[in-house]
Amino acid sequence: MNMEQDFIEVFEDIFEKQGFSRMYGRILAIIYLKEVSLTQTELEKKSNFSRSSINKAVNTLQKLGYVRKRQLGEGKTLIYSTDLGPEEILLLGIKGYMSYFDQIFERFSKLAKKNPKLEGLPAKRLKEFLDHLPEVNNILNKALEEIDKMELVLKT
Repeated sequence: MNMEQDFIEVFEDIFEKQGFSRMYGRILAIIYLKEVSLTQTELEKKSNFSRSSINKAVNTLQKLGYVRKRQLGEGKTLIYSTDLGPEEILLLGIKGYMSYFDQIFERFSKLAKKNPKLEGLPAKRLKEFLDHLPEVNNILNKALEEIDKMELVLKT
């Protein structure tokens, strides 16, 4: 395997862990590795994804703050770029990952408030799990504080 493919796989892993398709990571890595903006046609050739798949992924990546998409000149040609450095991409990935776990925590918290009696789940195990939710939330909050500290250090 070559260095470029290894790099792309790291980006794919980051996005997969956030609950996205590996395609998002592949597209961001391709855009990142290109030192100038890529046209949609170039991105199609390099990624082997369809135009509609690329549009969907780039729109999501744009909303997440990873990618810039703009029109080239007066025509309909779209170009894609990223101004983020590796530390920003990794921190956004970590924050996305933590956000995912925060959402899971919220879902479990809602279950705890309903005091569920779910068939097939041993009451003792369920209670044990729900009792540990506040501790898990504290750990997540501390991790986010550390990530924020890392971000400040990397920006200076």
